[in-house]
Amino acid sequence: MRRRLLALAMLIVACDPVHDDAISALGGETPGVRKGPLHRPGQPCILCHDGAIGDPQRFTVAGTIFQTPGSKTPAEGATVTLTDATGNSIRVATNAAGNFYLTPTEYDPTVPVQVVVTESGGISVKMQTVIAGNLAEEPNNGSCASCHFDPPGPTSPGHVCITLDDGGTPP
Repeated sequence: MRRRLLALAMLIVACDPVHDDAISALGGETPGVRKGPLHRPGQPCILCHDGAIGDPQRFTVAGTIFQTPGSKTPAEGATVTLTDATGNSIRVATNAAGNFYLTPTEYDPTVPVQVVVTESGGISVKMQTVIAGNLAEEPNNGSCASCHFDPPGPTSPGHVCITLDDGGTPP
C-alpha cells in the first residue's frame, strides 16, 4: 500500500503542467554538454533541482556567475559567500561553467540570505537585495536565474556578473 501511495504521489508531482511547461520553455540541453554540474549555465537550476521526485537532487541555492553583463563567459573560480539570518555562512566556488549549487545537507539557510560574489582577482560584489521568501514553499527563490535573467529590464537586473562592463570595470 505504501509503495502505491508513493507511486501515486510521484505521478501527481510529475504531472504538473505549469511546472512541465516551465521546464520545456528552457529548451533542450546544449549539444555536447551532458547533464551534470556544467550544464545549463544561466538557467533557473532549482526549477528541475527541486527534489520533487528525488532525481535530480534538491538544491537550496544555485546559480551561475558570468564575467560581464554583455557576455556569457563564465566566472570560473569565483567565490559565492552566503550568510543567512542566523549568521550561518558558507563559501562555494563556481565551476568551469560559472555554476555553483548547494544541497540541503551542505547549506539549508534561514532567509533572508545575503550574497557576496568575489572573483579570483579579489573584486567583490554584494547583492543589493537579499534572497527572501520561504525556500521550502518557494524553492525557486534560491535559484539566482529566477530573478537574474536576460535581457535586463524592469523585471530583471540581467544575469549575475562580476564586472560591470566588458572592460573589466568593477560594479
